[in-house]
Amino acid sequence: MAFDPILVEVVKNELAAITEEMAIAVWKTGRSAMVKTGDFATAICDGQGRLIGQGYAAPFQLAFFIAVMPHILKKYGDAFAPGDVIVVNDPYAGVTHMPDVMIIAPTFWKGQRVAFTLAYSHHTDIGGRFPGGFSSQCTETFEEGLRLPPIKLYQAGERNDALLETILANVRVSDEWLGDVEAKIAGCWRGEQELKTMLEKYGLDTFNSCCDYLITYAEKATRAAIKEIPPGEYVYEDAFEDDGFGSDGVALPLKVTLRAQGETLRVDFTGTGPQARGAINLPLSMTQATVYGAVKSIVSPEVLTNVGFIRPIQVVAPVGSLVNPRFPAAVGGRAPLFFRVFDMLFRALAQALPDRVPIPGEGGDVLHFTGEKEDGTPFAVMDIFFGGWGGRPHKDGIDGVAPMAFGSYGTIPAEMLEREFPLVVDGFGYVPDTGGAGKHRGSVSIYKQWRFLSPGKVMVRTNRLIRASGGLAGGASGSLSKNILNPETENRELPRKAHMHMDVKPGDRIHHIVSGSGGHGNPLERDPAQVLADVQDEKLSVGQALGQYGVVIDAATAEVKLPETEAVRATRLQPAAAAD
Repeated sequence: MAFDPILVEVVKNELAAITEEMAIAVWKTGRSAMVKTGDFATAICDGQGRLIGQGYAAPFQLAFFIAVMPHILKKYGDAFAPGDVIVVNDPYAGVTHMPDVMIIAPTFWKGQRVAFTLAYSHHTDIGGRFPGGFSSQCTETFEEGLRLPPIKLYQAGERNDALLETILANVRVSDEWLGDVEAKIAGCWRGEQELKTMLEKYGLDTFNSCCDYLITYAEKATRAAIKEIPPGEYVYEDAFEDDGFGSDGVALPLKVTLRAQGETLRVDFTGTGPQARGAINLPLSMTQATVYGAVKSIVSPEVLTNVGFIRPIQVVAPVGSLVNPRFPAAVGGRAPLFFRVFDMLFRALAQALPDRVPIPGEGGDVLHFTGEKEDGTPFAVMDIFFGGWGGRPHKDGIDGVAPMAFGSYGTIPAEMLEREFPLVVDGFGYVPDTGGAGKHRGSVSIYKQWRFLSPGKVMVRTNRLIRASGGLAGGASGSLSKNILNPETENRELPRKAHMHMDVKPGDRIHHIVSGSGGHGNPLERDPAQVLADVQDEKLSVGQALGQYGVVIDAATAEVKLPETEAVRATRLQPAAAAD
């Protein structure tokens, strides 16, 4: 059909609206706190199984959907019927760890399969050795919980009760698990209704033509963005300090090489260490999603993350490595390594585009608490929160928000936690003097303190325990994360592990501090007025205004002493000038 740019834009935004309608259905009907805080995503594929976007999701979440659809189509081919609903959580079938449970439903219109609706969310349990299913201390996937290959939960509208009973018999807090799955099914069915309405309006030929155009446009736009990267190789190396068990002296090698050549980008992880015995490994789908999420940061926001977006990007991840382990390697605790690889990708891109690429920031620290309420019913809660963004080439980092790859995540309100679970949030706020100093500073640390009202099992997931997030372009590192047990009494710092397990009793408290993010640019070039503003906001002390930035502030009058500041900064700049 003849290209109609207005119609394509209308269809694009109608598809986005449909995924938002799907998301509203999931959010309104979901049972767990994870769904209510935004740890879920919705999307649409066309009848060929091609993700067409715009999903209610972050770029790395949309990449999960891209990875899982080939497995669905390979297994079922054309054996779909109206009313089918597929459930899958297999990390070796495109999902990234088993707590992430995905629902896929085909949409039929006038007897023809025309699309797929998709929804996933993180569940607070999936059975297995450890509550939650994402501990790094498992050694093979069979320990991590109930692994579901792509399988029909509904076939032609009839629910597979035997399958469902088997699943519910193997997960903790089964009513919540079922509630979240039913919420995702409701979201997919809502998407099906809206898609049929759109097809009645435009017809299948127009729908398919628009899908083709959106995919082609995303590919062309991505190629254009990659072409702006100066041709060459950009290498970044790091080491991961946890083998999954908190062993001393661990330094697992990580290496990524970006090869930009015209309109294509090759992201090569050759040189990364072999897969770990613990569950910190990244399955291939997660590695690919991390790459796509990083590359999306340099592509125009209106470009959809669909199958066209990924075509110019090649990901090379050696089989048997930390970023592409062999089955049955455990992968449930992959998040801390994901954050590190994401950081590496940004730092490699920053070598090529120093004026455009920021420090991605820290986040994804978690408290997982399970036990029984007073009436004997089981509970499981996962409280996730974030530190913020690192310094950017032209702006400060943003405090207390999810990293750039986490589009839809929020923070669970304390009122919700305290109403539904036997715990109290004693405190939640900023930690002064923790953000990486720079011309544009990184986000400061966030602390949260929980008080437990009943006995239970706790797991705390923590990032940046050994080496802090470094700065860029002369910026300083942020602070390290920390966990303290009963700060008012014992004040005992807990072992520095990515995943720490412990039993708690009523009255116990855990004080958790998320790491600060690195700064961007020379701290001595920061505007003294911005330093003063941070002091007034209690994100920086007067002492560290001087120590980190060379800014002299009169504590009594809350004013910058400009002559003294200029003198201090001149003194600190002299050694650097002499060295040059």
